[in-house]
Amino acid sequence: MIPTAKQLFLPADSACPETPTVRDEMEKKFFGFIRLRNGVSKTTEIHRMADVDRAVIAVCARVGLASTSVLDVAVSSGISTCEWLESLQEAGFHPEMTATDLCMHAYLVRLFPGCDALVDREGYPLQFDFCGIALRPWSPRRYYILGNYFWTSCYRALFARIADRLGLFERLRALHGHAPAPDDPVITAKVQLVTRRLRNHKDIELLDDDIFQPTSASLLRRFDVVRAANILNLDYFSAQQLREGVAHLRERLTGPGAFLVIVRTEHDGFNHGSLFRLNENRSFSLLQRVGRGSEIEDMVLTLSAAPAVPAMPAERWCAS
Repeated sequence: MIPTAKQLFLPADSACPETPTVRDEMEKKFFGFIRLRNGVSKTTEIHRMADVDRAVIAVCARVGLASTSVLDVAVSSGISTCEWLESLQEAGFHPEMTATDLCMHAYLVRLFPGCDALVDREGYPLQFDFCGIALRPWSPRRYYILGNYFWTSCYRALFARIADRLGLFERLRALHGHAPAPDDPVITAKVQLVTRRLRNHKDIELLDDDIFQPTSASLLRRFDVVRAANILNLDYFSAQQLREGVAHLRERLTGPGAFLVIVRTEHDGFNHGSLFRLNENRSFSLLQRVGRGSEIEDMVLTLSAAPAVPAMPAERWCAS
């Protein structure tokens, strides 16, 4: 049975046993049930990026990259981010790590007694909770023949009418990303939509972020290594969108010598990615491949040079 957001994130409603293995399984089911407004799934398997982590660490050691501020984008549930940090620390690094996702935070909303919804900061529904039963706001294509698309369309239409009556979208805009008031009758809680291993992790900063939108000033030229795993691929986005995404990630790199890692996990479970290094003229060169390399490798290598953007001050740290 799929756990609801209330069961997973709110202690008072928690149905999660204390056994870590059982909680991990419940998280896996929950995040596999979540699809963001851009169509990307929120699920991540454990140890999915182990070979990529080893490759990045080996290259950092080979080229002598001693100062490392790390950004992991589109982290989904965040399991791979935690594992990457642990790998870096075991290799003697003490990174300043930032993890971002299109939906890092979400809100629990009371639609009517016995019915709640989990929504992103703009009000897009991620899960419906009817008397403790989790319902998808979307339907897998393989279930269309069973009529699931009709029912999910009905759920969404009903949600839209109730949300409009409650003034949900105006309420969310008024929060500006902050938590609701304790006595808010509609928006009952703000939750971090990541694994418990990442929530409140003292060594990892969590931010909402859309890599296809202009880069926030706080992220400009801040990171020595940027990783984009299972996001920049042709199944999700057009070639133009992918170029824009890569260009925005380039703006976040500290300068010449910084690394960009783009990787995708295929259906067979194998990773294929490329590790790029930023050149003096802001173009990229290929340092190493994992598997067959990234499917958008040519796009990255042919991305036109761009003027440097002003750097933001940042504390730097070294491997021991």
